[in-house]
Amino acid sequence: MKMMSVIAVTPKEGAADKIMDLIVESRKDGVEGLDSYNIVHTHEEQLLVVNEWASMDDFMNYVNGPHNMIELIEHLCERFDEENVCKAYSGTIRYQHKQ
Repeated sequence: MKMMSVIAVTPKEGAADKIMDLIVESRKDGVEGLDSYNIVHTHEEQLLVVNEWASMDDFMNYVNGPHNMIELIEHLCERFDEENVCKAYSGTIRYQHKQ
């Protein structure tokens, strides 16, 4: 069953583009089990990274693996919402927009 994870971070001033570039670069060759992801820059200057995973096992392997996104970007963040770091939603994805 597919599942979603959401990570919310507050970038240091001027670091939002660098964070987005690091995430995109780290995923350019693909991540096992990551079907798609979106990065949303909110009006509150927060970044939300919404990931669609093939399964809970793939998500946990990524979280516990050497290329965890938080470790990659935490030096560029004022804070990241620890409650959201491992928040995952399993169930049917009701709508997804693809360009």
